[in-house]
Amino acid sequence: MQYIHCTGADNLGYNCYEPSDSLHSLFENTVITPFRELLPEEAVRFEDYNSNSDYINGLRINVLNRGSTDFNASSSWRGKVYTQEHKVLLNCVFYMPMHLYSSYHLYNRVCRHIIESENIVFIDFGCGPLTSGIAFWAAAGQRNITYIGVDISEHMLSKAAEINTAGPFGNSEAPFYENFHQERNFNNLPTYLNSIEKGNPEDTLILFNFSYVLASMTFRGNINALINALLNIVQANLDYKIAMMYQNISGGHGNWKKVKNRIINYPYFPVINFTAQNDTETMLVKYDRLMQGTWHPYEVSYDCFYNW
Repeated sequence: MQYIHCTGADNLGYNCYEPSDSLHSLFENTVITPFRELLPEEAVRFEDYNSNSDYINGLRINVLNRGSTDFNASSSWRGKVYTQEHKVLLNCVFYMPMHLYSSYHLYNRVCRHIIESENIVFIDFGCGPLTSGIAFWAAAGQRNITYIGVDISEHMLSKAAEINTAGPFGNSEAPFYENFHQERNFNNLPTYLNSIEKGNPEDTLILFNFSYVLASMTFRGNINALINALLNIVQANLDYKIAMMYQNISGGHGNWKKVKNRIINYPYFPVINFTAQNDTETMLVKYDRLMQGTWHPYEVSYDCFYNW
């Protein structure tokens, strides 16, 4: 059984995903058990979802702001204070499977041809708790991967580092990534990339992953500053293969379109024949939730472009 298992498509065309025993152990050790220990009342309600759906949705809306909360600050709801650590765990329970399985489907099924390089520098914007990082590790297989997780939340980065150390089996036997780096400020990326060994340009891919982070509701940075940082990286690494991958729930793609249009049409690059989709396309994913006991179907928009 693969690390992430696709059971096939249902009668509506949704690609159904569930964890292997190893991935289930990782979820149990790094998310579910800490969640039960730190938030026991909430955990009991999650495991009786049908009787507590209004309460659980209240947590999602009022504490997590549908995933766009500030993870550097605490939140209060119904007289209870939820710390940054609480919010990270809540976010993992709500969104980690959703983001993980859609990322895996994108890289393993939809855009497999893009990730065939021997060496890959995977720059994961809005990396959260290593969600896309796990999916990419499972999809890319035994390649030489340098992982760079970018997130403004110190607590998210801490959780990502913990999960990377726990590794595929959740027991710290071996990490997901030996070459594992983290950064809170994307403006530091151009300098940082110049300082590391990336591999030979002809067999190295620099891959920028934007998983849910560019939605107007969740993106907390300056989009023009991000674009300028990306332009600096691309301009300094034109000899390498470069790809940018985007996914988000349907709608709200304005930030991504700005990134894509500015980079593809940047007048100061030498002639680059970018391969690009005309617009976002849709993939259908259905996944096994962590604690709610029900399968959840959803539509995900994706887009990509690359310089070959």
